[in-house]
Amino acid sequence: MKKLLSIVGAVCALACGMIAPLADALAQDYPARPVRIVVPYAPGGSTDILTRILSAKLTTRLGQTVVVDNRAGGNGIIGTELVARSPADGYTLLMVTNGQTINVGLHSNLPIDLERDLIPVVNVAAMPNLILVHPSLPVKTLRNLIDLAKARPGSLSYAHAGIGSAQHMAGEFFKLVAKVNIVSVPYKGGGPAVADTIGGAVEMLVAGVPAVSQYVAAGRLRALAATSLKRSSILPNLPTVAESGYPGFDAIFWIAIIAPRGTPPAIVQRLNSDANAVMRDPEIEKLFSQQGAAPAGGTPAELGAYIRKDIETWTRVIKEANIKAE
Repeated sequence: MKKLLSIVGAVCALACGMIAPLADALAQDYPARPVRIVVPYAPGGSTDILTRILSAKLTTRLGQTVVVDNRAGGNGIIGTELVARSPADGYTLLMVTNGQTINVGLHSNLPIDLERDLIPVVNVAAMPNLILVHPSLPVKTLRNLIDLAKARPGSLSYAHAGIGSAQHMAGEFFKLVAKVNIVSVPYKGGGPAVADTIGGAVEMLVAGVPAVSQYVAAGRLRALAATSLKRSSILPNLPTVAESGYPGFDAIFWIAIIAPRGTPPAIVQRLNSDANAVMRDPEIEKLFSQQGAAPAGGTPAELGAYIRKDIETWTRVIKEANIKAE
């Protein structure tokens, strides 16, 4: 028996010894063909726009075309599963958002495990959501809104991009910390939610900066607060929820690159290094800023810790707010 175990051990060691150089060789040649970044949402949204800005610069940096592949459906679940089940060779990546970390707390039967089946590569960008109202509502500040909501519990409603969206979670998180009863009105996307609020069908809206900045500038919507710790680069005079009496409040929309579990560390490091270099480019900072976003960057380990914390945060909010999937 001991002899058999010794033979098995020797075979395993030999196999590992053969695999390691092969992985190193693949990493040294990487990338030898186009790289695909799957965006698990439809074209035209913030995730898609920012990914295309980044991919254009990465194409130059990597020396291979970086293509964007939109695979919408299931609040990001379809695209996420596609990448998790792809070869772990660095040629299929996922632009993950906090839509996926929210899904962990919202669904008990996800086909993949975000942390088990995928690995972090690099944080890409973050942007605040905004809390807005129709101009006819007699409030000028977030405190005015809270006072009105407390005086008329259950009579106000807010529109958002759908159950489980980052905007929905930001709205529910705000309701929890402010201790107000405001009715959630889900839409099938941010566009319809914005349109109905502008039209006066709903008094209040939680939406991303790119979707509403033009309407704020035109006076068709009134912005009360940003949901990030720092103020929006597009609306620098707008206070944050944290500045309005709720220190530490942070409910941003973020995007990051992750890869299938098993992707060689050398390839992950190459992608991380090149992405960080791209995000230090002043042109990228300018282009991201025009979308209301700020470049992020950092190490894979930092992104992994961030994802774990985000899962914990939204799982708690979902439980406390008793949010159910559609």
